[in-house]
Amino acid sequence: MPSNKNEQQLQAMELLETYSKRLHTIPWIWGGFTIDVYENHFLREHEDLDYLTLNLHNLIPQFTMLFENGGWQTSLLENSDLKAERESVKIQLGHVELSDKARWTHNGEKGSLWFPREWLNPKPLSFCGVEIHVVAPELQFVLTEQPQLLNPAWRHREKGTIAREYLKGYIKEKGIPPQSLFAQVSDFCL
Repeated sequence: MPSNKNEQQLQAMELLETYSKRLHTIPWIWGGFTIDVYENHFLREHEDLDYLTLNLHNLIPQFTMLFENGGWQTSLLENSDLKAERESVKIQLGHVELSDKARWTHNGEKGSLWFPREWLNPKPLSFCGVEIHVVAPELQFVLTEQPQLLNPAWRHREKGTIAREYLKGYIKEKGIPPQSLFAQVSDFCL
């Protein structure tokens, strides 16, 4: 049975999908919720909702207006991500753009991660009755196994154990050599 916080987070996911449709963009959830979405149920409590949002930088004023009109507090973060908070729900939207590859500006213009655009599926999955866009397991696997791509000081956390094991099993079951996935991701830092 989902907790009250889980219910609020689920409502926030649905709201973000609605706002994104209105703005002709797509938000892909990544991080801790990825495995929950693939398993179609809450596996643990989560602190926040992390998203990659197509062309976010061009849409920040519109997202800000939509969130604030809905009673959310918003702030622009140092890396140009947009943060929205209301009650116990926190959403962080990161910018991603598509060309022949996907480019995630995780550190503003100072740091980008490039990966196959196919790892951002345009079709949503059903999660507890809500249609949610989610990154491919391949991307989440790389981020879980090589967190230093986003943060050189990152340390694996106990709460990520379920996700790590799930993703390792997924990659093994698909017969995908992990090194082939790592080779498809590159980072750029100033």
